[in-house]
Amino acid sequence: MSTIVEIQATDPLMSAVYALRHNVFVVEQGVPEELEVDEDDRVATHLAAVSDGHVIGTLRILLHGRTAKIGRMAVSASSRTEGIGRELMESAATTASSRGAEEIILGAQLTAYGFYKRLGYMEEGAVFDDGGIPHVMMRKKLQL
Repeated sequence: MSTIVEIQATDPLMSAVYALRHNVFVVEQGVPEELEVDEDDRVATHLAAVSDGHVIGTLRILLHGRTAKIGRMAVSASSRTEGIGRELMESAATTASSRGAEEIILGAQLTAYGFYKRLGYMEEGAVFDDGGIPHVMMRKKLQL
């Protein structure tokens, strides 16, 4: 069982969030290290799924007016079949909605397209490359 916590860039848990993202994106997926952490991390709201004191999942939320952009969604390899990603996405929708967002956008890796589709996200536009991985933009209106 995991707990979803909301943290900011200054939170002590961020080192574990960055470590998880590094393992998933840089080590597993080959994303260039210099692309993984960026300026948005300082202003984003980060969600972390914590289990037994360990960060096993994370994502970040950036607000742009009434649109929330979710990014850097990562779940540890050993926890990927436990519903952590769904919990994080549901928590992110609640968090974004509470801050006035009316919709969520995200760049989905094509391998995760079905996951987001099952959560109600609709694809938008052409496939594009991000960090050497094919992505597609997806959007979901939030229930107000």
